[in-house]
Amino acid sequence: MLGRILSPIRAFNPQARLFFAVIVGLTFVADGLYSVLLNLYLLRLDYGTEFIGLVNAVGLLTFGLASLPAGILGSRMSTTGLMKFGAFTCLAGGLLLPLAEWLPPGWREVGLVVPPALMFGGFAFYFVNGAPYLINVVDEAYKHQAFALKAAHWSLAGFAGSLIGGILPGMIALANGWTLDDPDPYRITFALANVVLALSAALSLRIRPLSRKTAPTRQESSGDRGGNRKGWAASVMMLIVIMTVIRLFQVAGSATAMVYFNVYMDQRLAVSTALIGAMAAIGRLTGVPTALLTPSLVQRWGNIRVVIGASMVATLCLIPMALVEHWLAASFGYIGAISMMSVRYTAFIVYILDLVPRRHQALMAGAGEAAAGLSFAMMALGGGLLLTAFSFRDLFLLGALIAFIGTTLFWLYVFVTEPKRKLKPAL
Repeated sequence: MLGRILSPIRAFNPQARLFFAVIVGLTFVADGLYSVLLNLYLLRLDYGTEFIGLVNAVGLLTFGLASLPAGILGSRMSTTGLMKFGAFTCLAGGLLLPLAEWLPPGWREVGLVVPPALMFGGFAFYFVNGAPYLINVVDEAYKHQAFALKAAHWSLAGFAGSLIGGILPGMIALANGWTLDDPDPYRITFALANVVLALSAALSLRIRPLSRKTAPTRQESSGDRGGNRKGWAASVMMLIVIMTVIRLFQVAGSATAMVYFNVYMDQRLAVSTALIGAMAAIGRLTGVPTALLTPSLVQRWGNIRVVIGASMVATLCLIPMALVEHWLAASFGYIGAISMMSVRYTAFIVYILDLVPRRHQALMAGAGEAAAGLSFAMMALGGGLLLTAFSFRDLFLLGALIAFIGTTLFWLYVFVTEPKRKLKPAL
């Protein structure tokens, strides 16, 4: 598998390889280690699911709220400058979190909410502007491979971060005579993770701006030639809105699984931290081969069928999590949902970026990630509130229902628009 990942990387230029290196470091911490340990750390500080939901919701909402301005700014400013800003903002959030525990009551809650929000906000700036950067820094023939590798690196880094997050607190606790019911091993793990964030931020400084292409895209030429630039701009904005709404619903199932899997395993099923980390790591790892398989699936079936198929499978994977109260069923559902997320993302992001001219790609990516962040935030905050009156079963079923609606909306969009698109004459 490692050879399958490294071999295509050598075909890309040094700037693309730098992009991959930075996103690996940021994802290792933000999407791997933090996803396993942050909720457990809050539980050890005697916070309940309502506050845990609030912390997750604020962080994810910040990702969503930052994504849209990140896309707007990316369409007007240097995407690489915004990517560097995002990497250093992630580092700032990582440095602040281990200090929050020492704040006085009242301020401590603020100190636990703000650092993850900073980290997710910075990640939004890097991630959003990274999509149009990557699609333009590689050759046209390799765009699917590039985004497949992005998803594979994301999954592999998440795997490593989840695995380390499951093991390192136990090692720290053993060395210091603590137990995993103490918050100290988790706090020290977060402090050590800042080394990775610092290296990633330093590497981001070496990413150079893209050279501006002067040739208009096919869509831009069509709009200008028809003398209806305002009408074309309005249609592009409507397209971005439609894709944003679809993404909002589409990711809800994966969001539910990612946010509450570790809480469910810890609180309801009484599973050890090491096993939670291992299952989360396996979920991330399975995203690597599925991501690498995506270009072949797209070549055979096309982006649309791959997006719909992966979305449906991810939705169905939530059913065993809801209906079978066992750690194996929960792990199976989580692993399936996460692995399909890599396939869906790779096919969907290339599809939507190809729908708009280059100057609107950052905005399209930003709107899409804003929708994803908002969806995660709604499921995190709503899930915390829902669990005070209902069960994890109800939460997972709700996530599956919303995700199914998103898949249906995408299918309806394709059903209505694709025949018209095929009828348009080639320019």
